[in-house]
Amino acid sequence: MSGVAFWMALSVDRLQAMTRPDLGLRAMGLKRPSNLGTTFSQLQCHYMGLDYQEAFRQVCSLGFNRIRLCSYWHEIEPAEQQFDFTALDWLLEESHRHGIEVVLTVGMKAPRWPEFHFPDWLRARLDTTNRAAVDLNPEIADRALRFTQAVVNHTRDAPNLKYWQIENEPFTRLDITAGRYLSYEYVRREAELVRSLALPHQKLLMTTAISLPAADLAEDDRAFQESMQMADSVGINVYTKVPAGNSAFYLQPQPPYWHKLKEWQTSLVNSNKEDWIAEAQAEPWEPNQLVAMAKAEYPSCTPKRTSNLVNSLTDLGYNTVMLWGCEYWYWQKKNDRNLWWWTMQQIVSA
Repeated sequence: MSGVAFWMALSVDRLQAMTRPDLGLRAMGLKRPSNLGTTFSQLQCHYMGLDYQEAFRQVCSLGFNRIRLCSYWHEIEPAEQQFDFTALDWLLEESHRHGIEVVLTVGMKAPRWPEFHFPDWLRARLDTTNRAAVDLNPEIADRALRFTQAVVNHTRDAPNLKYWQIENEPFTRLDITAGRYLSYEYVRREAELVRSLALPHQKLLMTTAISLPAADLAEDDRAFQESMQMADSVGINVYTKVPAGNSAFYLQPQPPYWHKLKEWQTSLVNSNKEDWIAEAQAEPWEPNQLVAMAKAEYPSCTPKRTSNLVNSLTDLGYNTVMLWGCEYWYWQKKNDRNLWWWTMQQIVSA
């Protein structure tokens, strides 16, 4: 179905729910995509004062069938050529015990702030702050590729490891990364390296996004096409209400955003690629806050908005939806605020 036909086929109620996720659960019944998952970050647990092992056990108990883990450079290689896989090994073993498929992000850019997770020894020696393609420094590029190779060699035999994610939104230039990004040529080299080391059943995933408020669709399309050329699966990051800089205003997707999201899903299916939502907003994103923890509820994201977002993405045809924010749901639960946790249980069991 074309993008135009898809929108014509939608009922008025469902179109409103897609563009206005705050309408609530009663706007439509809960739906579950074929594959439902989340991203877990031990680094985010550190920011929030959580025991990452305790948090991960609880997240695994929710019943997701996929989970994305992160190989953080600064954690795994704290000293040059000295590797510590303790945390990552434990996460892989625990997720396997729960029967959950794993997506492992490899490279220098991984989910959660500051995204470029350079070890101290590298930052002390080389300039990692330029607002440009970080890999233009050949020494950074070479050391990062050696790190990626070490991670893949160490973890590839994990029985539940099914996907390698090559970097995290490598072509996106955002304030959160101080304008830094990775070049197409470098990411292509890294993808080829990982594919050469991966086991036959393991696939490659790339992630990208549509800028809000869909102001630069040509650049977004370029990043999407480049990602699709390299990977077996492409994941889109979808956030429905985010701060406009440091102001009190929020950016929200408008109809062109949803049109483009459907167009990309169709393109992936037609190209025999897996269609993913790599991050579906399921935690608040508030101005000037690394983690919004002071209140029980924030305007940028609520359980109702998230439930309706999952429905909308399922309607668009995406078969895999990875919810973003599991550490936050657990933190809420630990503080006797159970709505987020209960909502996730309902979505998983839908």
